[in-house]
Order: sequence, then C-alpha cells, then structure tokens
Amino acid sequence: MHRLEEMTDQGFHLKKVDVQSETVKQGVLLGSHRDDHYLFFLGLTGMGSVMVDFEEFTLEANTLFYILPGQMHSYRGSDAAATGWFMALDPGLVPDSFRAVLENPLLSIKPVAVMPAELEPMLQCLELMDTLQRRLDPCYSRQAVYHMLSAFTAMFTDVYARQQCIPADKVSRSQTIMLEFRKLLSVEYKQLKSAGEYAAALHLSLSYLNEAVKDTTGFTVSYWIQQQIVLEAKRLLYYSQYSVKEIAHRLGYEDHTYFSRLFKKTVGRTPLEFRGLYR
Repeated sequence: MHRLEEMTDQGFHLKKVDVQSETVKQGVLLGSHRDDHYLFFLGLTGMGSVMVDFEEFTLEANTLFYILPGQMHSYRGSDAAATGWFMALDPGLVPDSFRAVLENPLLSIKPVAVMPAELEPMLQCLELMDTLQRRLDPCYSRQAVYHMLSAFTAMFTDVYARQQCIPADKVSRSQTIMLEFRKLLSVEYKQLKSAGEYAAALHLSLSYLNEAVKDTTGFTVSYWIQQQIVLEAKRLLYYSQYSVKEIAHRLGYEDHTYFSRLFKKTVGRTPLEFRGLYR
C-alpha cells in the first residue's frame, strides 16, 4: 500500500503530466499496486490506459477518471501525444457528500467525457492550484489551495453524478451509514465475516444496517461482505504466487475448501480456474 504521506505532507499532490514526466515514469515502474488515497485524472490530449481490478480503461482527450483508495491498479502506457493532469488526494479532504457519489457501489467508475463548458473552469481551477502551491507564502497558499481543492472535487464529482443520475448535493442518513459500513468493511473484512458483526461494530441493529445498505445500493450487507472477500481473493490470485489454501488463510478462512466453494458460487469458477484465465 503506497501512502500519500510518503509523497507530500499537504494532503494532496498535483501535477501536469505527459509521457516524459517523472510522475508517469514512476507510475509505470511501480507496476500493480494500491494507494491509500484517491487518484483523479483529467486527460487533455492523446491516449493512455490503466488497469484497475482486472479491467482496462482508456483515457482519451477531455476525459475524467478516478481510482478509489485501495483499488489495485497499474499504468499500461500512453501514446506520445498524451498530456493531462494527475492529482493524488487524501480522502479526509473529500467532503462526505462527494464521497457518497464517488464511492457509491452503483456508480460505474469509467472514463467520462467532459464538455468544453465543464472543462474550462476545471482547468482554470487546476492551473490556479498549481500556481498557488508554488507561492512563497505557504500559509496563505495552503489555505487558498484547499478552497480550490473543494471547488475542483465538486466539479469533478458533479460530472459523474449528472451523467449517471446520482444526486451530489446532499447525503442521506442511509448514505452516511453505507459509507461507514464500506470504510469498516475495507479494513476488517479478514476478521468480520457476518452482517451481525458489522452491525455491532457500527452500534446499529442488524435490521437497520441492512435497511440502510439495501436502500442505498439495492443489495444486503451480506452481499457486500461476500463481494469484498471475492475481490480481494481475485487480487491475490492474479498478483501473487500464494496457493489457494494460503489465500484462504490470508483472508481469514481456516477451511480453504469452504472458501473455494464460496468463490466458485460467486464467480462461477474455482480459484484456480480464475487464475488460469487471467494468466
């Protein structure tokens, strides 16, 4: 897991990039990895591609894309004309109303086209942030940049929200609970395996947690627990040399045969069949 604090102490890292920039070169050298922060991309010219959790995405001119904290990803390359903006951002600097959209399980995270009327203010915002972070007065500049960060994330989120009909102006109680559940699930999936355990950890009744999660996503708590386990299993099968038994143990299952049955029931293939398909 790559940590943002290893890159900056400001909570964000903003760069205008092309194929010759150090940010792009370092990204390619990293190979497949995870980050503890958001990654936002704005493609301006040319084409580039990135692999995120077994799906390859192409970034073209005037497109937006983002990667969530914890998602396995790798940079696949770009053509000579590719340019754009890259931002790494601490989740703590993203308001809950925006996170509710960006982390909504029903949102299809894929590159989206940005119209000229939307693109111009976003570019102005990025250029201004880039200028402000270089100013000699760090106190003044940092405060100003954080205001610009909020403006940029608002515009970025609004593009996704409007294209996929997800309200971005407020967070319901159910959405807040869903965010808290997903945050806990991403950390405790190896230890907590039942919906009741998550309800207890969140100090909620099981029925209330299930109602909130299903109201927000259309699926139950147990469904999302299973999806998280299977996603982590896929990542380990693809990116590691661990045996199925070792993967089961790393995910908190003493009985690897039970884990294999769960995986096949969810994916439609055994763990080894999945590994063979993607290698």
